[in-house]
Amino acid sequence: MKRPASAQGSSTLLVTLILLLLSGSCLALLMATQTELLVAFQDKVQVRLLAAADGGLELGVARGIAGAGEPTMRTLGGSLPGAEVRVELSGFVPMAHGACHLCMTNLEGTLGSLGGLRRVSHAVSATATAPRRSDGLPPPLRSVSAVVDLMPWPAGSRDRWDLAATMAAARRRIRQIALAGAGDYEEGAPLAVTRLEDSDGDPPRTVAVGSSGRSLHAVEMAPGAGPLWSFADVTDEDGNGAPDLGSSLAPPAIVRLRLGEGGRPVVLFGGGYDPELPDDVGNWLYIVGVDSGTLLYKRRLDAPVTASLAAADLDGDGMADRIYVGTLAGSLYRVDVSTPARLAAGRVAADVWAPRRVFETGGRPIRQPPAVVPAPEAGAEVLALGADGRVDVRASPEEAAGRFFVLVDRGSERVDPAWSLALEQGEEIASPPLAAAGLLTFLTFRPTGLDGGEIHRYSLRLRSGDAAAGGVRGVQIASGASRPSVDFGAPTRLEVDRPGSAFAPLLSPGEERVVETLRAGMPSSCRFAGARLRIVGAGLDAEPLRLAVLPVCRIDIDWFENGRF
Repeated sequence: MKRPASAQGSSTLLVTLILLLLSGSCLALLMATQTELLVAFQDKVQVRLLAAADGGLELGVARGIAGAGEPTMRTLGGSLPGAEVRVELSGFVPMAHGACHLCMTNLEGTLGSLGGLRRVSHAVSATATAPRRSDGLPPPLRSVSAVVDLMPWPAGSRDRWDLAATMAAARRRIRQIALAGAGDYEEGAPLAVTRLEDSDGDPPRTVAVGSSGRSLHAVEMAPGAGPLWSFADVTDEDGNGAPDLGSSLAPPAIVRLRLGEGGRPVVLFGGGYDPELPDDVGNWLYIVGVDSGTLLYKRRLDAPVTASLAAADLDGDGMADRIYVGTLAGSLYRVDVSTPARLAAGRVAADVWAPRRVFETGGRPIRQPPAVVPAPEAGAEVLALGADGRVDVRASPEEAAGRFFVLVDRGSERVDPAWSLALEQGEEIASPPLAAAGLLTFLTFRPTGLDGGEIHRYSLRLRSGDAAAGGVRGVQIASGASRPSVDFGAPTRLEVDRPGSAFAPLLSPGEERVVETLRAGMPSSCRFAGARLRIVGAGLDAEPLRLAVLPVCRIDIDWFENGRF
């Protein structure tokens, strides 16, 4: 039967409405599916970008430790159209540095020219960018930044300063001055070179002070070049009929003291020695101005001073707070210079900065300066001090043997002994002791005949005196050697062995064990990227000598990321 037209129209309308509803549902489902796909794609891009940025950050740190600290760019996934990611790496930039107990180094004072070892904070960032979006909006990106500490690490760029070459040039200039003045110069005479920082932001000055006979001479190496002054003291203030200043046997120390506003750079040195008048000459401690050579301070001690002086900066303000000086009678003196001194008639007033005897070695002469490093407790210093055996025929076998002492100075009347180590009879301390990262090293000379002897290197744990890597404390590193020169074993360079470097020298098994021991004693937060720090000094016949090898600890102290989609 044929339906009425109205019924047919209703059916058609109903079918049309159903189709429209189904089409809308399908369209909504399709749109939802496309949105989910877009969200999933964006999530995938974000994950890829974040992974690329994270990997780029690690690459930036690795490149910085390896010595390539300049910005660079890498492209990942370039073989897959639309999937490539560009990663931009910032430089590995040192932002600040500060003292760290982990470093525990005595590369200060005169040796501060090397920059010292510090906890150095570096900033690094990596930005990963995806291809440009089809809607014209900026391309999505993820950026990751971090602050990374390295320690022990050379502060600034001074690890690239060739101190040995500068010292050689300074020695030539001082030789010319000495020959032009007194007509004589002692080859291999003691010499100190340092850089003086200016608080006004001017370029640092390089100044050298060396001795020849009974005179000291100062020259400026940079930024200007030329002589500064010559100093000699022929007075007899103790009235013993002999001049007070003898021939210097050790490099002076150049530090900044609280003399005048902002402090003043000065030269510290002992009275030296005269073999013909061993008890009458050199029993003095001197301070003269770096720029003028004017005598600012002179104090009498109990015996000649032939060792360099050591200084300690307790509060990190760049000025010395304590001065330590040893004598041939075996006395260790401390001078408290933490308070500003007033001048009377151009010299430090007699009632301030008085030397105080704080330790005695039992008559063993002190011919090398102590290593002075900060102790964990505030205001305390650890002193590592070597003393040769007594040559007095009346000395007992124990007194005739040298001894090494580690002391703790808390600022009281006397320093507190921590431990000591007996040396072989006749064994002499041949170099200034070096303390760094809990490791104590020094060199000795053992005569084996009229023509020479053996050189031994001691590697000890500063805290206990035990061998740093087990076994024996001292290892022979040379035989048939002549008596070392005055600058033997003094640090001249800080060198970083970069990870994977073909130029890094091979270490002996003993040195490798020392490095592993030092790593084990560092905080658990340390990561080790394979970098090592070498402290190099003057060896026999002017050949470089590896004094110590230290592992470098990496600690990530801050990390943050941001993105844009």
